[in-house]
Amino acid sequence: MRSAVKWLFTGLALVLLWQLSLSYTVTKLQETQQRRQSAQLADLDRQLTQFSFIPKLLSGDVEIRQALVATSGKSIDAANRRLQRTRQDSGLDVAFLLDRSGLTIASSNWSDTLSFVGISYSFRPYFKNAVKGRSATFFAVGATTGIPGYFIAEPVTENSTVVGVVVAKVSLDVLVDAWDTLLYDSLVVDEFGGVILSTREDLLYTPTAPMSEAQKVQLTKERRYQLREPALNELESRSIARASIEGQGGKTYFLFSEALETEPWRLLTVIDEESTKNSALVLAAAIASICLIVFLLTRLYQQQRKLVLTEQRTSQELEEKVLLRTEELERAQQRLISESNFAMLGRMSGAINHEINQPLASLRLNLASLRTMIEQRNADPQEIEQIVIDSDRTTKRIGRVISSLRSLARKNDAQFVPFDVARVVDDVITTIKRERPAVSQYLVVSESSSELRVLGDEVLIQQALLNLLYNAFDAVLKVESPMVELSVELLLPQVSDGIDNKQRVIIAVSDNGAGITDAMQETLFEPFVTTRQQNDGLGLGLTIARQIASDHGGELLYSGKEKGSCFELRLPLLGVVAR
Repeated sequence: MRSAVKWLFTGLALVLLWQLSLSYTVTKLQETQQRRQSAQLADLDRQLTQFSFIPKLLSGDVEIRQALVATSGKSIDAANRRLQRTRQDSGLDVAFLLDRSGLTIASSNWSDTLSFVGISYSFRPYFKNAVKGRSATFFAVGATTGIPGYFIAEPVTENSTVVGVVVAKVSLDVLVDAWDTLLYDSLVVDEFGGVILSTREDLLYTPTAPMSEAQKVQLTKERRYQLREPALNELESRSIARASIEGQGGKTYFLFSEALETEPWRLLTVIDEESTKNSALVLAAAIASICLIVFLLTRLYQQQRKLVLTEQRTSQELEEKVLLRTEELERAQQRLISESNFAMLGRMSGAINHEINQPLASLRLNLASLRTMIEQRNADPQEIEQIVIDSDRTTKRIGRVISSLRSLARKNDAQFVPFDVARVVDDVITTIKRERPAVSQYLVVSESSSELRVLGDEVLIQQALLNLLYNAFDAVLKVESPMVELSVELLLPQVSDGIDNKQRVIIAVSDNGAGITDAMQETLFEPFVTTRQQNDGLGLGLTIARQIASDHGGELLYSGKEKGSCFELRLPLLGVVAR
């Protein structure tokens, strides 16, 4: 009787131990998957957003707008080559341009056998949304190539009117291939419940939940993908979601789901339930073994007390090492998540650091001088006032640098007012003498005898000129007799091809440096293109300067010289007053 009770108690204890082990394993699995999915979602969000600025830049490109506004063989060819360069430089799958009817008029694959040119994509939702003036994204299998991808569309406007749509297609296969190396399967489900990304081929384009007839009709109409037979069947469960896969012989899986921020998608992780139970069984066996060992040690306590104490110390040290290792792994996982979150901030902080280091150094120098003068107690008030004025100008310049960087992503909202070009030039010269006194001696200034006035934002024009001058100073650092020339002159009206050009003010910056190669001239004004050494600037100066010129109705031109370079900032003339 006592033996039967003992075995019954042992059986109940083993059942309870199994349930507790399974519950603990599932709980830890949920916690672990939540951390892993956060990292996966961060990678996916970064993959979807890192190319979004390219269509915005293309929508404001002169060659792209010209192909839509003044359609000709020359303008179309220029747009084709612009899109081709963008694809090569950025890593896009393809970039193409649609007119208001949805017809492709230019594409980065214009010279390929399978070109998009001449194909209509008016049925795509991204076109319908973009042609209404909104940015749009969309995932679908390519209607022409049959290759799936993520489409980013941006409207192209002319005088506040949408004249076309520029589209960039990004392949997500690299991300899926990276997920394929994990120990579990990952799926991405769209807003309809269909699997659009998967590490398992048999689950791709299958529904994870019943779809309505309206949803099926919409899938067919938009030609997103060909829906396949259901393969994933969710099972009712009181705690964690579970599912079975057709053709797997009743095999069940745990499902872990997390929502994506960028798109109305969900990330699903599929983990074999049997492997989880095996892990729980191992844990239960380990605990049972520990309990058995403790029981045996207790029985032998009287006879082998020293041995028991030694075993206990060893067991305690082992547990402490396990706990310590577990904490280290958890901290490492948290660091990985933090690093992925800070990756996107790196490029933005690098750009801001590149542009405001010099004004910050100038501000620190002013403050140090001010402190020294105050400590002397007999300082000239006018000198103190001048330092305060210079510091105020420096802080304003830092503000306009940040505003200039933001202008790459959206239109500038500055209020344009008439101002004197000579005053801007004087402020620029003062800034250079204050921020870079060592090289300011190389500067030669030649101004017009008349007072030339333009309409625009004075601080933005200063920023454009400072970018051009600092590039020129960098170009002559290793020249034996360095010289940088800043000149202002008036360009008289000219008649060319029947078009009467307006009067323009030319602010030219030239140097006697090494010049720019022909290969670099083709991409000179594109973002992140630089002739400097690696990690010495991000190549944004000329891009910002050209954007400022375009916003003022002008242009920034480059012309090579026999020795050196020359950049001309041309702005529409508002008026001339004799000095």
